[in-house]
Amino acid sequence: MTAPSRHAAPVFVTDAQDVRPLTRLHLGKTELDGEKREAFIQDLVDRRPDILPMSEIEPAFHPLVSACREMKTSDGLYVDNVWLTPQGGIVLGECKLVRNPEARRQVVVQALDYARALHGWNHDQLEAAVRVARGEPNFALWDLVKDQSDLDEAQFVDTINRKLRFGRVLLLIIGDGIQENVEALTEYLQLHAGLHVAMALVDLSIWHGIDGGLLVVPRIPMRTTLLERGIVTVDANSQASVNAPPGQASSSTTTGRRFSASESEYWDQLAEKRPGLAERLKPFLASLADLGVTPEFQKSIVLRWYPSPDVKASFGFIDSFGKVSVTDGWGFASRTGNPEAADRYLLAIAEAIGGTVKRYEKAGPAVVDATGKAPDITTLLGAQDAWRRAISTLAAESQSKSS
Repeated sequence: MTAPSRHAAPVFVTDAQDVRPLTRLHLGKTELDGEKREAFIQDLVDRRPDILPMSEIEPAFHPLVSACREMKTSDGLYVDNVWLTPQGGIVLGECKLVRNPEARRQVVVQALDYARALHGWNHDQLEAAVRVARGEPNFALWDLVKDQSDLDEAQFVDTINRKLRFGRVLLLIIGDGIQENVEALTEYLQLHAGLHVAMALVDLSIWHGIDGGLLVVPRIPMRTTLLERGIVTVDANSQASVNAPPGQASSSTTTGRRFSASESEYWDQLAEKRPGLAERLKPFLASLADLGVTPEFQKSIVLRWYPSPDVKASFGFIDSFGKVSVTDGWGFASRTGNPEAADRYLLAIAEAIGGTVKRYEKAGPAVVDATGKAPDITTLLGAQDAWRRAISTLAAESQSKSS
């Protein structure tokens, strides 16, 4: 079901096409009043974190795995909900009824206090706090995600340590009745250059169902971007410091490049799996800008291209292991009636890396390297001029075909 607007009501349609509008249940005005209103949402998102649309909020933080509720910090604060991702992402939730501007300001400050309270912790401290919250003295964070993660346990622990050290967390404010006019609240997120916090507001509208039960519809009134105000470096004694990005003054008012939490998450994962690769990859991504290609950060980097305002295409993607697929470029050209250009795109890339084009019966063809496997980004970076020419040619031929 598509999330309704603030004023639209969802309807229930029976097999007999009997259409019945549903009635909104406003937390705080019914039997769920008092402390039960937040507890209801808190329990719901703990038991079913998949109700939170993380693929829309920050794709790199999907899926969420519930760690605990009511986790006490060293400052005496209690975090409503704590989730992890299989890749070591940390998400903190504050579940509140926020119906007026003052309440919204307070809840944002509360959520930011959570991030500050955890800033500087390590994996063992987080695990200990989760154990207390769960009442399980032998619980291990790794046990939550080991069946879904492509990291090993040591990498997972290192990732958690790094995120806590630098304050890299995602904050979710979740409630019923969250409004849209909250942009000014994001100023709170940039008070400390070393605290790389992103935030999203999630409105869970709740409706009386048919024959009992409730319908819960998520909506995202707001999500923030991160601001690259500083570069964090760690010295030989593991002491972190924050410096202004190149070309910028070291000032708390410096305006930096905005980026998503998924971008930060991708580079963290790549650094864990392929140390040093980011420094080679970033200049290549920047070089694609004059071709109209921009990196879109999900769980992988999508080489996004918009041939027209209402058409979205891709020339391929690079996953967090550094493996590359360029089949998306072939697929777009084929779907838009230019299969010859699609084939030339793959063949040009394959020839540039000494590989071949492998064809499948039930899937699109793929470029493989000399070993018959998906090519590594280092191989393609070694032939990046040829890759750029192939992208440029396919873009020109696709636009020519559509004009």
